[in-house]
Amino acid sequence: MHQQALSSPGIRVNTRKLRPSYDAAGKVERSRIFDLVDHSNANLVLVTAPAGYGKTTTLSQLYCQMRTAGRAACWLTVDASDDDLGRFTFYLRAALSSVLDEVDEPESAGSGLDGSTASSARMQQLLESLDLAEAPFVLFIDEFEEIGSTRVLQLVSEVVAALSPGQQIVLGSRHTPDLPLGRLRVSGRLLEIDADLLKFDREESRRYIAGRLPCALNEAELDTLQHRTDGWPAALQLAAAALTGRTDTAALLEGLAASSRNISDYLAEDVLARLPPRLCDFLLTTSLFDAFSPAMCDAALGVTDSRECIAATERDNLFLQRIDNDGPWYRYHPLFREFLGTQLRHSGVTPQRVATLQLNAARWLADHGRHFPAVPYALAAGDHALAATIMATRANDLVRVGQFDTVAKWVAAIPAAILATHPPLLIAGAYAATFLHRYGEASRLIELLPAQAQADEAIAAELVALRIMLCAWSDRLVEAFRIGESARANLAVMPPYVAGLIHNTLAYEAITLGRDIKAMQEIAAAKRLLEPIGAVHALNYSVSFEGAIALLQGEAKAARARFEGTLQAIIAGGHRYTTSTAIVAAHLAEALYEINEIDAAETLLIDYLPVIHDGCLPDHIIVAYRVLARIQAQRGQYAKALVTLDTLQDLGDVRSIPRISAASRIDKHRLALLAGDVAAAQRMAPLIADASVWQPSEGFSLYAENLDDPIVSDARQALVEGSVRAIIPRLQDAICEAGGHNRRRRVARLQCLLAQAFEVARRRPQALETLERALAQAEPGGMLRVFADEPWHLNELLRTLEDRKCAVSAGYLQHVHAAATKTEPIAPKGHPQDEAMRLSPKEGQILRLLAEGHSNKELARKLFVTENTVETHLRRIYGKLGIRSRTQAVARALELGLI
Repeated sequence: MHQQALSSPGIRVNTRKLRPSYDAAGKVERSRIFDLVDHSNANLVLVTAPAGYGKTTTLSQLYCQMRTAGRAACWLTVDASDDDLGRFTFYLRAALSSVLDEVDEPESAGSGLDGSTASSARMQQLLESLDLAEAPFVLFIDEFEEIGSTRVLQLVSEVVAALSPGQQIVLGSRHTPDLPLGRLRVSGRLLEIDADLLKFDREESRRYIAGRLPCALNEAELDTLQHRTDGWPAALQLAAAALTGRTDTAALLEGLAASSRNISDYLAEDVLARLPPRLCDFLLTTSLFDAFSPAMCDAALGVTDSRECIAATERDNLFLQRIDNDGPWYRYHPLFREFLGTQLRHSGVTPQRVATLQLNAARWLADHGRHFPAVPYALAAGDHALAATIMATRANDLVRVGQFDTVAKWVAAIPAAILATHPPLLIAGAYAATFLHRYGEASRLIELLPAQAQADEAIAAELVALRIMLCAWSDRLVEAFRIGESARANLAVMPPYVAGLIHNTLAYEAITLGRDIKAMQEIAAAKRLLEPIGAVHALNYSVSFEGAIALLQGEAKAARARFEGTLQAIIAGGHRYTTSTAIVAAHLAEALYEINEIDAAETLLIDYLPVIHDGCLPDHIIVAYRVLARIQAQRGQYAKALVTLDTLQDLGDVRSIPRISAASRIDKHRLALLAGDVAAAQRMAPLIADASVWQPSEGFSLYAENLDDPIVSDARQALVEGSVRAIIPRLQDAICEAGGHNRRRRVARLQCLLAQAFEVARRRPQALETLERALAQAEPGGMLRVFADEPWHLNELLRTLEDRKCAVSAGYLQHVHAAATKTEPIAPKGHPQDEAMRLSPKEGQILRLLAEGHSNKELARKLFVTENTVETHLRRIYGKLGIRSRTQAVARALELGLI
């Protein structure tokens, strides 16, 4: 997607979603429920009941009461369009920013983030902000039944998990949401308010009826009403409407007591039967609309008296809710709307008349800039051409702000023949499908583009960028490289952003072919195009490729400095979470791991893994998960390491990328060997060696396989089994090939394995000579883990080298030896104490760094945060562990087995 598009309008804040839909004043006071919530320490208050139990009224009243009591409270009403991670995160930030200084207001225009990870980026920013927020607040989210997206539900789960004492989320929903309620219930962090609690008791029913009728009911009448309605607020409201203006109160209540029909239908029919025909017709036809205004109703119904009808409906208290205090927008209570819809279907209105009304509404909404609500009406009326036209006006903007789910749903609703007449919608749909990792769907949409559209210069440029991204993310790298090569001749006439992207692609190709000079030339060309237009994110790819070359060449210290400087500059520039930032973070974590700065590497991965998972290339995903699993294994967390590798394997299977699944198996194979489970390793070996996995990339040395590929896996197994005769010549050939491409890091790994193979073959002089040569070449670049991760027979050779004069410094030998010793499996420690369970991963990192004696300033540098953030985390650690000083923190961490 070209850079100029990033400044296009994004999500515009609809302020009516950020306050209760109507004033709770004058309603029956629900003091029982307020007391329950006010005295609860739960982080999540779940208010669930079917329609008609007054959830919204209760939440609105709680909101007002809490604000009156001086508590920081904010509000969010969700609707069907918010079932999208990008849009939901936007509005969640908008709500929380009103009560938390740590949460920034969302931008009303395009965020400047690269679209591929906008939703994940905002999610990570929000979670980071909440992690730092200590001030108490209450967030109300109403109509949560509209949320079904697993990605949105996961975000809400993580937000709840991040809440501190005094921070609450109150959810109103018609059904129980798919959140980890069991865990919250057991830990005492959940308060549940159901339909039984929401029912009016007899006194509340009395107050409700007394506030709406000119004359009070006697005790017997009140008993009849309470018994028949069972305190159901919706039924009481209908009863009040039915009783208004009647002189035969007793007759209605007698009929109510005798009727066996559904109480809401009984009362609603009575109310409807007493209305003037014009108002009755207005109610029935407007039940087709989720929300409406007088002007919209006039246009859709072809009338001029909508304002008067709405006013009469309000006066009669007929379940009409004003939903925008800044304008005349209304909606019916869902229960009443459902009843009206049933009556409309039985009234004899034709499907053609319904479709006409829906189309009129869709056109009016689209003409007045309300594209979101217009689309469902056009689809419901069966006018896919109109729906596609409306969608095309907003789809690209939605992609740029991360609303991929919405765009994907839109496009899925339109027949292929109509999509082909809307190239911008096809392009937007292909981007959304790519970002959602639905690669087959993205390819299908691209193929629907007619030749005439593909010849358009702007669309042709978009297609080149899109096809490269699609191929790269679906691991069809050879195809991506071919597209880049074929576009080379047209670079001069392409937009700078697309041309820069192509140069980056060609640089990546050169890296996989071992042509580093060529790669640096392509990177320089990309920078010349991207820097003048401020294409920060594409530039991050260029810089990350430079650092990757250094790491491949064995210059771990230089790579670390390169990546660290770049990441700090990105964060300082306000672009903490983007796809390209996550790529830099993945490389930096790898470099930190290589030089054995384990804690700093783990911190980065914990912070960035969700963005890496959602938006990075397969190579970076493999590297990130591999490093994290190895760190977990070193800490004795074998079950956690296997879960991490299972996640990686599942990711490869779901996205149909065999190389990702194979990389997981390679590391599971290694872990099995380290644990002494040779049989399990042998069962995995054929899957790793499957030639079909590696064939698509034949001739290219892909980044993630630079250190860990089938030959390395075979060598490990041979060393454990003691049968090394066949592996020695294979390792020697691989060393020659890697050396010819200046892949010194791979050479070091292979030489380490070869030295151990010589040792197993009882050729110790060759073993020592090979290992010494490898260590001497690796020491200047600071490489450690390339040796330490292969400890099969390494320590005995290292001890021998330490005892004699060699070309490697004693200090470096000791560092490698110590790291290799820690790599060997150790018995897992017992279950941590409750205090440890309450610590977040980042707090555990800080404790380990504290034990090493680092100052706050050093902690901030290693964790890539400010000193204020470090102090906030320290205060939380002290509070959770019941301590007051650094010394006590270290002592308690030792006691809990955290360090």
